[in-house]
Amino acid sequence: MKKAIGTLLWLAGHIINGLTLFSALIYLFGAVVWMHAPLVGVLLAGAPMLLPPLALAWLCRRIGRRLRDDLPVLPASRQKRWLLGGLAVATAGVFAMLARTGVNEYKCSIDRSRNAATHAAETQKNGFELVCESALAQYDVGLLPNLIATRNLAFTPVDLSHTPFAQFESLGSRAETVVDVRSRLYRGFRMPDGHRLILFEQDMSADGSTSWRDPKDEPERVNGHPARLVVMEDPTGKAVSLLSWMEGRRDYQLWVDANIARVPLRQQLFALAASIPKAVPACPNEPPPRSARLGPDGQPVKEPMPQVLTQAQLDTLGDKSKRPCK
Repeated sequence: MKKAIGTLLWLAGHIINGLTLFSALIYLFGAVVWMHAPLVGVLLAGAPMLLPPLALAWLCRRIGRRLRDDLPVLPASRQKRWLLGGLAVATAGVFAMLARTGVNEYKCSIDRSRNAATHAAETQKNGFELVCESALAQYDVGLLPNLIATRNLAFTPVDLSHTPFAQFESLGSRAETVVDVRSRLYRGFRMPDGHRLILFEQDMSADGSTSWRDPKDEPERVNGHPARLVVMEDPTGKAVSLLSWMEGRRDYQLWVDANIARVPLRQQLFALAASIPKAVPACPNEPPPRSARLGPDGQPVKEPMPQVLTQAQLDTLGDKSKRPCK
């Protein structure tokens, strides 16, 4: 019985190690490839989360091997006791940190849902929205060298060489696919004052997607086009100011890692947006997308799928690059 329990514990340790490695790879792939988070930041954030399961796996394997092989328990050396004690303290600290982070996020989300009206009033009064810490993670985009990121794009990005963007330090780019079409591009810049600026653009004529924006949420203007400005700040003081608008079939987002309600960057942010030249669509002669049909709630209603599809329409559903462009 003792050996059977030891064997089970020993196997459990290896299984925990395998599951931990698999979870780490999934997390790394999702954060870096899908969320475009910086690799170094993901590794630093993910490393503490690996410590508890790895410590548990080591403990299971150690106890299991002793029970299975009926090894005598020898007194550990002083150095080994210090090492094990340090690992135990580090593991306990990681557990406490993860628990604190989870509790804070839970309290933040509950507080926002319960006090939505108060939260909206404070946002209106302050000129920015107080968000949970995790809400700003998606804006920390990891960038690659421009030559690598812009390879095989399905559209021509707007030329920024004759705009104020050309005066900033380039931090690289990141391309993104929509239904296997590389129709999105992030470009990063370092402003003279040290702030990080990201310009996102998507050519919806390249991937055939559509977007509907509520005019009531777009009181701002960029070159005459309706625009929306969202300013967010988390409890630690980290902030993002995001300006978004659409021009034809090009979807734009421009954000800076600052609270422009506190830092005087609003005028510069709008001036940068206005300096962007007119885009050349990848599919200039595409059939115009249908205008959104609004339901009783004011939201767009999805059109039902037609009962009969042509072969060309079937090909388009499977591969957006086969859409008729001319």
